[in-house]
Amino acid sequence: MSLHLLIKSLLRRKVVTVLLLVQLAMTLALLVNSLLLAMQTRDKLNEPTGLNLPQTLQVQLKPTTPDLRVYPLLGDLLERQMAAVRALPGVKAVAYANQGPVRQGGNNGNLFDADAQERTNIPDIPQYMVSPDFFAALDLNLVEGQLPVTPIAIDIKTPSPLVLTRSLAEKLFPGRSAVGLKTNRAPVAAVVEDFFGQSEATKVTYNMIQVAPLYGVDWGYALLINTSAGNTEQIRQQLPEVLRKVDANIEVFYVRTLEEQHQQLYRNEFGLATLLGILSGLMLLVAMVSSYSNAHFHALKQQQEIGIKRALGASKQLILLELLSENWLTTFVGASLGVLCALALNKMLATVISLEALNWWLPLLCSAVLLVCVTIATWYPARIATSVSPATATKTL
Repeated sequence: MSLHLLIKSLLRRKVVTVLLLVQLAMTLALLVNSLLLAMQTRDKLNEPTGLNLPQTLQVQLKPTTPDLRVYPLLGDLLERQMAAVRALPGVKAVAYANQGPVRQGGNNGNLFDADAQERTNIPDIPQYMVSPDFFAALDLNLVEGQLPVTPIAIDIKTPSPLVLTRSLAEKLFPGRSAVGLKTNRAPVAAVVEDFFGQSEATKVTYNMIQVAPLYGVDWGYALLINTSAGNTEQIRQQLPEVLRKVDANIEVFYVRTLEEQHQQLYRNEFGLATLLGILSGLMLLVAMVSSYSNAHFHALKQQQEIGIKRALGASKQLILLELLSENWLTTFVGASLGVLCALALNKMLATVISLEALNWWLPLLCSAVLLVCVTIATWYPARIATSVSPATATKTL
């Protein structure tokens, strides 16, 4: 069985072969990138967040009157709202924040060691202005230092001390305790365990927190509520009515668990992975049908030649292997072109969504899947072709 003869046989059907190669290449490209996106989305949904996602509620709301959006009436509204929520059975802690965790973007800023700006400057760190119960509302464990217990006004003379997450503190002050050290914003008062802040931040676990009053909320604010097991859904249903009883001049945008917020964060990737997966499945099915049709048509045209080979002593197994080899060669060439298409599609998708670069084993795995599917599709027509009687073929000579 010569490679030269296999190539020559394929070249006799140039148009059909080229169309099949294009189809196989596109199928592999879609299959590789849909599988990569699905695995990446699964990993993101399963990554540790440092938060009790199912039992933590986030309420996003905004006062509808201008006076309630600024201090001091805003401060009074927040205290009344938190007191009302805290009175609900099953509420363990409640806190306000200028923004919630587990989100795409928001209020960010840079941070650096005041004594080493060029070496330690980190951009895009979520900046939280919160009430003292923020840490209890998110179940954050204290690593070192002392958490602030009262809101301190933020101004040039008396900046509110910072609370950093562990990974951020280690990045800014490697090998040292961060407590008491100065940053460009304020001294560090404490370090807490990492938690998921924003997906667009420099790192999702980098967060800086200041216990401070909210002076203005033109874009709204969040209430974070830590609930006991079994009471989360009941509390969620009560929250809108409870908050409107405190003051009717508010707009409640949504009430979600952080688990729902986490899933919402990756809904685009999940939707695109599903779409690409469906397209990949359809393309794979079409490729199998095309391979079957090509093998069946080729076997019909080659019946006399196959019969002569059988009359000359070629075994059924040899004929079957020869016919399958043509499809294996086509699949190999198509898969090779598909790897290039997959790389190009990967770069295009990376400009729209966050998508990792291809690794070496994924194209190999998808090529193996493609080879198995094509082999299954072409086995039956190839098997039928081997049943040609040598006597029938020689009678036409």
